[in-house]
Amino acid sequence: MTMNINEKKVLYAFGCPNREATVQRLRLVAALAPDSAAKKLFFALAVKLNDKECDRWYRCFFYNMRMEMERFAHHKYVPDSYPVPIMEGLYE
Repeated sequence: MTMNINEKKVLYAFGCPNREATVQRLRLVAALAPDSAAKKLFFALAVKLNDKECDRWYRCFFYNMRMEMERFAHHKYVPDSYPVPIMEGLYE
């Protein structure tokens, strides 16, 4: 199963290692969301994760996704115009 970055962000915010609890939480969040696009995203993800075959890989996927998102969140943005320091003498 593939997930886009928005679905990973939703799982990062509302997910837990327990797949059934995550599905229930996503359904509740979909019911409470005022925006129709957000409702659709939350409910579609809940339906995607509701499949019983997801039990085999969900916990491992969840922990890997958490590590990936934390690494992505802590990545510093460097604009293209920022000068890159070159340390001479390291490769001689």
